[in-house]
Amino acid sequence: MEKLTIRDIARMAGVSTTAVSFVLNDRSGVSDATRKKVQEIIQQTGFTPNIHTRRLNLKRSFTVHVVMRQYDYSLFNLFAMDVLTGIFKESKLLGYSVIFTAVEKDTECSELMDAIHSKDSDGVIFIQVCNQEVVQLLLEERFPFLCVDSHVPQDGHIPLLEVNYYDATRRAIRYLVEQGHRNIGFLISDRNREFYKHTFAGFTDAMEEAGLPCRPEWMQRVIHNIPQPATNAMEKMLSSETWPTAVFCASDTYAANAIRYVTGRGLRVPEDISFMGLDDLVISEYTRPAITTMGLDKMRMGRQAMHTLFQMMNGGEFKRVQLIPTALVERDSVRRLG
Repeated sequence: MEKLTIRDIARMAGVSTTAVSFVLNDRSGVSDATRKKVQEIIQQTGFTPNIHTRRLNLKRSFTVHVVMRQYDYSLFNLFAMDVLTGIFKESKLLGYSVIFTAVEKDTECSELMDAIHSKDSDGVIFIQVCNQEVVQLLLEERFPFLCVDSHVPQDGHIPLLEVNYYDATRRAIRYLVEQGHRNIGFLISDRNREFYKHTFAGFTDAMEEAGLPCRPEWMQRVIHNIPQPATNAMEKMLSSETWPTAVFCASDTYAANAIRYVTGRGLRVPEDISFMGLDDLVISEYTRPAITTMGLDKMRMGRQAMHTLFQMMNGGEFKRVQLIPTALVERDSVRRLG
């Protein structure tokens, strides 16, 4: 028989996990009838709370739990690994240890909550993960957590540390326009609705400001179920009668894939087509040509994430929505026209 969890006791009693936690920790906030019912179920089942439950709101483990998305293709983990390094560095300075869990995209709420409750931690940092059911349960439990690069609505409901992708995309297009480009394509990622919304708005706003048309045949969606995800998108873009002189890619990995594809067709980068990426992953330095991109200090982002969670765990003030700025990193993949 599998070990019972606090969620199992809550379900049997017909109450929230927060109510069960209050009973376990002898806290006020629940009725006498609820307390009695929960205590009877605990006695009948022989439930023994795990370390996390016993210490919740009573003691501190000086440990934080990092939950990170596990991708099928390793290149997509480059961003998260740099953030994780920053978390490790800052946690050491603050006197905290870090435990780590990698989860699949479709990990169920109960499985993820069990992973969180089974770890002796004072708070959780989610990197590129946001399960709405889990978030709601943690909010009910008042358990400190922060979502990092998780692409959720920036309405203040969820503590969030995110890249300002709207501003990054808008500034990237402005840069291409400043370099003399008027025919600009866009490799779009709609893998996540919020990321798509911000990058798409940044692109269309910048194009409108420059008085340039957004041509549908040059705005291609990237398919993610193939090893080189931008290949199919570039193939469609180059099947149009005219080609863009520059393409903005919603990821450095897209830019690297696209450059590989067009050079394989005998085109030159940036002489025939210029490319620009986003996020400044390490691969952007080592492609040929090296990729001009909108970069950010990802390790600093990790440090800020850990510092924010530290403020939350210690009752300090913090901003619920924090947007990380980006900076232009000029390399060799953009040609100046005219």
